[in-house]
Amino acid sequence: MITSKPLEKGPILGLVLVFFAVCTWTSYARWADFEYRTFDLAYYVQALWQLIHGRFAVSVEGVPLLGNHVEPIVVLIAPFFLVVRHPMLFVVLQNLALALMGPVAFDVAKRLGLDRKASLLLAAALLLAPAAGFIALHEFHPEALTAPFLLFMLRARLQQSLCGHWTWMIALLACKENMALLVAAYCVVHLVLERKRKAAELRAWYLWPLVVSVCWFFVCTKIITPALNPGDIDYLALYDRLGASAGEIFSNAVTQPCRILSALFASLSQGNLLWALLFPFLGLPLLRPRWLLIAVPILLQHLLSWRSSEWTIYFHYAAPLLPLFWIALAEGVAGIERFPKTPNVVRLSVPWLVLMACVTSQFLLGPAGEIAATTAGWFREKENRARKEAFLREIPDDASLLAPLPYLSHLAMREKLYSLHYVLKGLKTLSRANYEPPPPTDFVLVDYEDSATFDPAAGYYHPAMKTVNESVIPSSDQLLHQFLTRASWTVTSSDELTLLRREKSADRLPQPAPAPDKVIEIGTQTRLLRIAKSSGTLADEGLEIEMSWSFQEPRDVFPWMFLKLTPRDRAGSIFLSRGLCAIEVARGSYEEKWLIHRSGRIPAGAYSVEAIFLENAKRFWPAKPGQRETQSPLLCPPIPLGELQVPPGPGN
Repeated sequence: MITSKPLEKGPILGLVLVFFAVCTWTSYARWADFEYRTFDLAYYVQALWQLIHGRFAVSVEGVPLLGNHVEPIVVLIAPFFLVVRHPMLFVVLQNLALALMGPVAFDVAKRLGLDRKASLLLAAALLLAPAAGFIALHEFHPEALTAPFLLFMLRARLQQSLCGHWTWMIALLACKENMALLVAAYCVVHLVLERKRKAAELRAWYLWPLVVSVCWFFVCTKIITPALNPGDIDYLALYDRLGASAGEIFSNAVTQPCRILSALFASLSQGNLLWALLFPFLGLPLLRPRWLLIAVPILLQHLLSWRSSEWTIYFHYAAPLLPLFWIALAEGVAGIERFPKTPNVVRLSVPWLVLMACVTSQFLLGPAGEIAATTAGWFREKENRARKEAFLREIPDDASLLAPLPYLSHLAMREKLYSLHYVLKGLKTLSRANYEPPPPTDFVLVDYEDSATFDPAAGYYHPAMKTVNESVIPSSDQLLHQFLTRASWTVTSSDELTLLRREKSADRLPQPAPAPDKVIEIGTQTRLLRIAKSSGTLADEGLEIEMSWSFQEPRDVFPWMFLKLTPRDRAGSIFLSRGLCAIEVARGSYEEKWLIHRSGRIPAGAYSVEAIFLENAKRFWPAKPGQRETQSPLLCPPIPLGELQVPPGPGN
């Protein structure tokens, strides 16, 4: 029996602590700086918060727990969440599990016949592989747990621990429904390769696990998912370029293989999922193709998708693949060492070369640069963090809320939280069906410099568009306007942040029309009557921009405002985003105020100030190549607002 003494693991345990500390610190810093760009963490936080309160609805995503993916493993976090009710608990537990891959990998390598030094080097390579870092840094997702669970299962196999093998296999299946495909492939491959073993052993180790995984996949896809997710999230739509149904996709794979080959060529040439798993390990996993064959169901699932994020290692998608590529590496290195004709210098240098390749890949492909940038920006972002946190404190814990993606996980411990990106998109997730927004919430939070929610590449923020089934989706500005005009709001706008508080009165009291300075026509139904700044100096209490508007129904344009500050003594301009002006108003006269604070973005000096109004969606989505741009995104010429002095002081 092979055992590892505690002192033997000293170096790898040290690396485990470093990996856990660095990844968890970076994750916390990104979370605290509002840099999370998906709803993943928020979904699971709200799901478990609802669960421990005896409720099952999850408003963030519109489907209950197990409705998005079938991931019962998440329920095991609930007892910890009862004690420590903080979103980062999920990330801490995830990164702890990932860090434990180090000593497990060391033990696996030893059982494969490698000496202590080679085992340490390969175990370190696993933690230093770029994919491992990105899995740990991508918020929280149960799929990340498949990496350590699969490695534990493989170690149990080497230990000849049938109980351990079954335990970790069940934990693996509980992480996500598609793990049943991986377990099935694992069982089929080993039933073939180890067919000469006793029938009783084959049944216990591979046949019954195969039956369990196939049955579990059937239960997930035919019972649980249809019951909890009746079309709200259509994951099959990720493969609609290959066929309209699973049967059609399989049929087309035989009759029209060019479709499959074209999709694979795009994902392999434009993505790095496969290459970033092979190259840091020097391609040595190719020496043990059995493990790559086992990985094929998961690889194809990602590489055949049209969603480009699945082709990369920057998210959680590489989690079940990483241990398979690593075990193939470890067996390949063990085979090189056992081969009698292998020169001693090669035998000694291969583990070192793998480690060096992983370290180098950290800087070329991995998150090393991101970790350094996040750490360097932590102190620089102190003021922004405090300002955004103060905004969030204005929202009561029991209030319903519509918020952007980076803020969801901060606000997820409430019953009714909705994502702004759905309202802006107008469609359900991965679907062509219209998204039905919730009733007006108590609060609406908008960060107009949030590049995750207002990301043209993601397609959430868009102009009016026609889907492939010929239905017309209004522009994101129009969709947000329609949501907001169902209620009356009190608005606070400060820098890039806007917080709307729903008023109890159903109707907004009419405001008297101000005497216009110079009427500026912005569309046929929108007029800017007056715009002015409160002072010629940006003092500690801030600078206020006051605007008076007149609207008629239906509003045809929704101006997005930028303030352009041009320094008198140097080149370059500074642009401050107000965002959408009076998006919550349907008709009548309206007074709007926007407060700008001093910050490091605005150095001391003298500036000339201009207000710029444009159609932001048109700026994001210019004419297609070969088409002529018919209209500038500018809604009117820049409006001069005079001079501005910014004195030296804290913050700039």
